[in-house]
Amino acid sequence: MISFNHISNCTQVLNTKDLDLSIKRWFITDTRAYQDQCAFVAIPGQKVNPLNLIADLLKKGCDTIFYQDSSENHEIIKKYQTDFPKVAFIAVKDSVSFIQEIAHLHIKEWLQKSGHTLFAISGSNGKTTHKEMLSHIMENIIPGKVVSTQKNNNNHLGVPLTLFGVSDETEFVVLELGSNHPGEIKFLCDLALPNAGLTTNIGATHLEFFGTEQAVFEEEGYLYYSVKDNTQGKGFFLINDNDSFLKTFADTQGTVRFGTNSSAKLAMSFFPDGAKLGNIEVHNSNVTGNHNKSNLATCAFIAAHFYPQLTPKIVAASASFKPTPNRSQWIDVKNSKIYLDAYNANPSSMKVALEGFKGHLVDQNLSVAESCIVLGDMNELGEKSPEYHQEIGQFAKQLGFKNIIFVGRFASAYVKGCGFGETYPTASEFKKKFQQDYLGKIKFHFIKGSRSLQLESLFDIT
Repeated sequence: MISFNHISNCTQVLNTKDLDLSIKRWFITDTRAYQDQCAFVAIPGQKVNPLNLIADLLKKGCDTIFYQDSSENHEIIKKYQTDFPKVAFIAVKDSVSFIQEIAHLHIKEWLQKSGHTLFAISGSNGKTTHKEMLSHIMENIIPGKVVSTQKNNNNHLGVPLTLFGVSDETEFVVLELGSNHPGEIKFLCDLALPNAGLTTNIGATHLEFFGTEQAVFEEEGYLYYSVKDNTQGKGFFLINDNDSFLKTFADTQGTVRFGTNSSAKLAMSFFPDGAKLGNIEVHNSNVTGNHNKSNLATCAFIAAHFYPQLTPKIVAASASFKPTPNRSQWIDVKNSKIYLDAYNANPSSMKVALEGFKGHLVDQNLSVAESCIVLGDMNELGEKSPEYHQEIGQFAKQLGFKNIIFVGRFASAYVKGCGFGETYPTASEFKKKFQQDYLGKIKFHFIKGSRSLQLESLFDIT
């Protein structure tokens, strides 16, 4: 039982009461998400004060409202108190800090019980893919006992909101940690207190804010130290031995190394339609590219580490996984098969995705030269952005692709590296041409770029 009177962020409590935050409360910041036992936290917006929108929420029975302390908000609350005298209106110094504080206390209490695992995932590429794969497997082997990050809610607000979904019934949490500025992974780790984890890899991501890959490593790699400190070195942590940065982590009692060239405990080898990890062989026709097969096998191994008795269920669950929209997803449009990965892009993820697409074509005895690839901008790469785009353009040419379209403000840099290719400033300006001259006439397409370009709009899906 946690009393709001004991929360440092609370400044004034009207209609004082204690609530069991670890079991009965689900905190929401969107009035549309209300369900029984929810408490609403009003986070000030740039244009809208959410307190002006809670009348219907109160009529539905919401009995606890948190709001940021200000004279304006106090005046709004006074108007509600008369009509809703049984509702607890609680002022806090800062709404976001309050959510973070409550989430921290809540998960700290949950972790004190044996058998509870909070598995966190950081890294430059593949965080969400690992999260989706591991969540899918875990939910299939221990249904109803798994909580995971939804979509990409991996920041200072998304992480605490994810943790509020944890209850006494929860056994396993899959938590994605995102960062694009120094110090954010440490903040999220200090909040969530992970006792197991994985840093996927280190690459040229968000260099506009980090400057160097070494700085990216120091940021993303903090998860290793957090798990180590939280568990006195006993917590399960996978070390990617193929990554030149991550392999420098020292072994602890709980670490396990993996990699295609590793001689450590865990060996991995690839097969045309699956991947094998230790004594677990995974097959999934929905997954394209050795990098994604590796991701799936890794997630199967993680699940088997915690639930070795459920290995047959883990293998079956791995086989049924399907990529989420816009992430390494195959879709059919007008007799064309499209490999869509339009959620994010950086040099390392672009390379492995292109290699995976080509590998799929080769495995199917299909012509690489007759396929079409559409490459969008890779954002937040800093002052060397043109060089990175030029490098990927050259890489695409080396792989043998002939029908190439570059979209975005770095399209000319792509062409400089490739030597040829059509260029368009935006997806909307390429859309008509794509649908008339490419879609349906070329059977296989590869589409990848940063989220801001919304390349999925080329064929009218959202």
